[in-house]
Amino acid sequence: MKHCFLFVTLFICLIENSFCQSVFSDTITVLSYNINNYGTASTKSCPLEGSPLKNTFLVNILSYLRAPDIVSFQKMLGTPVTLASDSMQKHIMDSVCTGCYANTTYTNVSGYKKVNTLYYKKNKFGYIGTTSIYTADNSISDINLHKLFYKSPTLATLHDTIFLNVIVVHDASGASSASKRATQIKGAMKWLSTNVKKEGNYLFLGDFNTQNSSEACFQAMINPTDTITRFYEPTNKLGDWAGSPQLFANYLTQSTRRVDPGDCASTNTMTAWFDHILCSRPIMQGNKNVLYIPSSLKVIGQDGLHTGVAINDAPTNVSVPPDVLNSLFMMSEHLPVQLKLLISNSPALPIGFEYFKVSYQNNAAALQWKTNNNDASVFYEVERSVNGLDFLSIKSIPISNDNEAIYKFRDLDFINSTFRYFYRIKEVLKSGVCLYSNVLSSQNSGNSFSLNINPNPVVDRLNININSDVVTTANLIVLNVQGQIVISKRVQLNAGINTCTIPLPSNMMKGVYVMKIQSEKLMLSKVFFKQ
Repeated sequence: MKHCFLFVTLFICLIENSFCQSVFSDTITVLSYNINNYGTASTKSCPLEGSPLKNTFLVNILSYLRAPDIVSFQKMLGTPVTLASDSMQKHIMDSVCTGCYANTTYTNVSGYKKVNTLYYKKNKFGYIGTTSIYTADNSISDINLHKLFYKSPTLATLHDTIFLNVIVVHDASGASSASKRATQIKGAMKWLSTNVKKEGNYLFLGDFNTQNSSEACFQAMINPTDTITRFYEPTNKLGDWAGSPQLFANYLTQSTRRVDPGDCASTNTMTAWFDHILCSRPIMQGNKNVLYIPSSLKVIGQDGLHTGVAINDAPTNVSVPPDVLNSLFMMSEHLPVQLKLLISNSPALPIGFEYFKVSYQNNAAALQWKTNNNDASVFYEVERSVNGLDFLSIKSIPISNDNEAIYKFRDLDFINSTFRYFYRIKEVLKSGVCLYSNVLSSQNSGNSFSLNINPNPVVDRLNININSDVVTTANLIVLNVQGQIVISKRVQLNAGINTCTIPLPSNMMKGVYVMKIQSEKLMLSKVFFKQ
């Protein structure tokens, strides 16, 4: 039976005035990118390959992505030391964010001419070391495990070290090399099985060159004998990627071209899904302080409309700005893959729910909720409690076909009840993870409120929609994770939808905040992220 991780909300402790002084939370962006023989000298037949324009293209892409926190590059040529300290650090990483990045140690034990690397933001992570976990094949780069620790604000006082292990790979290419890929990945998995004795936060990322999820190399990662070292494909989109690319159009990563722009790379058009970021079970479930944010894995520049053609062929690809699309086309035959992680020393936050509200209508409790990750779900369950702590499922709700969906349910058992019932919604994802909404109660009072913040994450202002069944006055409060009041405002609510825009203080830090709306009888809370 798949485990369900309970997403207990951060704001419960704030609402109940618990002591939450040391709670922190941060969103981390991870990027994996095969940069197609970067560092190779230009030749007459391949003039773009060593061109300085490659630096310009890569800087443009990373800048558009707002300087990801962790960046892995595969398929680079040149000596590792020179590549790190001179060319790439100076011309690319410092151009994207001056002084922000450091790189992990390079190795080239296998003796292959191409190497992989990992960059990380120094203000977010510290570096522990690099271990080569497979080097037995001189036709591929070393498969390395890089160990990082998160620089939490409470690290010095609480010693709450949160580790993140990143494995980078670029294994054998070609449809005829499946057995070779199996040997390589099984070699790395054998090292993990021998040396990893308890589950941890692991990412396995890079260019796997896999034709389908049934390949032995991919099965070695997602179905190993040793379940401690099992990895998950976050989207759960398994199948024959190369044989039926149209079924996986949103995740194809190669090839960006139909015509060679001058670097002699593949022109096989968008027909393959070679590049992946796989996650260990603790990351999928969030039980070791690092959580994969559902539906956050994206192929940058992939709009799902360019199977069998180049990314800049018709129809016009509007998934990224035109200059970024051109940079992706010119930079590499691959598209980069990105996902987001939530790092926190508290239980993870409810993700995926736009809102959940409960009201009393026609002698029954009326529940309504909206989600923004419906395509990742299997079904929903309505859960009820008489004490707000112990919940039982009272109804299973199938998913709709829309990614953003609104659901409704009426609890007829509430009719003429003298009990105060509590409700929450459980969302069961395809990955086996369970998300929970916030908890609301409803009594035979006739009053109903709902609170929504859109967009969320928030940049410089809060756009709030408050739905009320009655005319009332309420207190609107924004709290940081230390429970300190950041914003306090008294608002007059009319019956119906109330819209309010509140500018954020200029000194408001990035991170997680809680908005509370409270009247005489009801209180609602909403978690939001400040970018």
